Amino acid sequence: MKKSTKFKTGMLLMSLAVAAGATTAAILLQKKREEEVYHEAELKAMDELEEMMRAESECDSCSCAEECAAADAEYQDSFDESVPEEEPEEAEDAEPADDTDEEA
Repeated sequence: MKKSTKFKTGMLLMSLAVAAGATTAAILLQKKREEEVYHEAELKAMDELEEMMRAESECDSCSCAEECAAADAEYQDSFDESVPEEEPEEAEDAEPADDTDEEA
């Protein structure tokens, strides 16, 4: 090979390596940014949860909880009544029929 061909090939390979390295670096930086954003959102959500847990309850007595439980039970009962019950199939229908004849 000529020196100019070797030089061009070397430059081409070097530029490909630099491009691959730059692409990898860009991908790693993007991934790092995404992880930071996710971590910040996670911390914010945890802080909001802690604030909610520290906040005083609007219901100071158990009467509200009893009313809510009664309303939930009524709702569940009305839902159960609206769903039709399926009749169980007969055992004969569940078994597959064997129509093959065995030769002896």
